[in-house]
Amino acid sequence: MALVSKKILYGFLTVCSLMIFQSSLAQTISLSSDVDSVSVGDVIHLNVKVQLNEVFDDIIYPDSSSFPAELTWLNVQQFKLTDFSDSLSYEVQYFNNQDVFIPSFPIGVVAGSDTTLLYSNSLTIPFKTILPTQDAELKPIKPILPFDSFPWALLLIALVIIGALIWAYFNFRKTEPVQEVVTITKAVPFLNPLNTLESELKTLKEDYNLAQTKDFKYFYSTVSDSMRAYFEELYNIPALESTTRELLRYLDAFGVDHEMIQSTRSVLNKSDMVKFAKYEPTLDGAWNCYADAIDFVERAKLIDASRIARKKAEHDSQNVIETTPERIEETELTEEDA
Repeated sequence: MALVSKKILYGFLTVCSLMIFQSSLAQTISLSSDVDSVSVGDVIHLNVKVQLNEVFDDIIYPDSSSFPAELTWLNVQQFKLTDFSDSLSYEVQYFNNQDVFIPSFPIGVVAGSDTTLLYSNSLTIPFKTILPTQDAELKPIKPILPFDSFPWALLLIALVIIGALIWAYFNFRKTEPVQEVVTITKAVPFLNPLNTLESELKTLKEDYNLAQTKDFKYFYSTVSDSMRAYFEELYNIPALESTTRELLRYLDAFGVDHEMIQSTRSVLNKSDMVKFAKYEPTLDGAWNCYADAIDFVERAKLIDASRIARKKAEHDSQNVIETTPERIEETELTEEDA
């Protein structure tokens, strides 16, 4: 009798263990990538797949703050596979020279009024370099010149002669009288940064035949650099020397208008893809980027009008007429000097 009871208890424990094991297997989150290594400018697809053991109402995925700063978001697509599974694909672009490490992040599963947090696996993508290894032998570009074969004596004599000629020139040249004159500097006109941006975009559209040249890199660079110059001149932001991510952080910190930031992000991200990534642009895509820049100009006319007015007032107050002494050589000698 005792033996039968033990067998029943053992069978019950085995069934419970299998049910718990299957339940744990059913709730899984997997993070994977479509590449096994990355280089600068590569576009990566990060895939998150959620497998649950019950029907859910919604799944809360992480935003860009859960990913490393060297990954720039391009696109996000969500696919609901079944009532018990879901997946999300992040399209990102990589700009760095180190391995990519994505730590484990939480995902919220909403079922009714309850929200359960599940955690993904971490992911490491090695950086693929094209540089030679550290053990590569460094070879001189030209043959090494033996020290003893250099004509040091001739060099020393040449230096002495050159020094003597310089000394004689400054000590025996004929000096002529000079007189001081006063010159009046002209006021520098104020250049409206918004007018400059609008003029550069208009010139690009009217004078540059993109359909004939197919030089998309020049077209995108001109549009993005013109917008960067606008921020550098009006907001005193080092926009031309900053990366796209750094500039967008500056704009958030300076409280720039949200719609202007969105237009700037669109133009700069598209320009970076053309300049740095393996991206084949189209003529329609280029003019869509140009249209984003025009939207930026129209929005800036409304938002930045007061800032431009203050900038002009500061310029006018500092740009006063000043007099500076200048020395000129007297070209005519008197008869006695002659």
